Amino acid sequence: MGGRYHVVCHECAFEGLYEDASVAEGQRDAHTSDSGHQMSLRDISCQEAPGLSQ
Repeated sequence: MGGRYHVVCHECAFEGLYEDASVAEGQRDAHTSDSGHQMSLRDISCQEAPGLSQ
């Protein structure tokens, strides 16, 4: 079963969606290390994807 992880920077346009927690954590940590920016990582696996409105 795959997950969904949302990584976002609070100080620039860096953002990503990942299916693997370790990849998401790695991207978050690498961006923090390179830029010094504050980041958030959120597990959104249990949230439903938005649907199309009719």
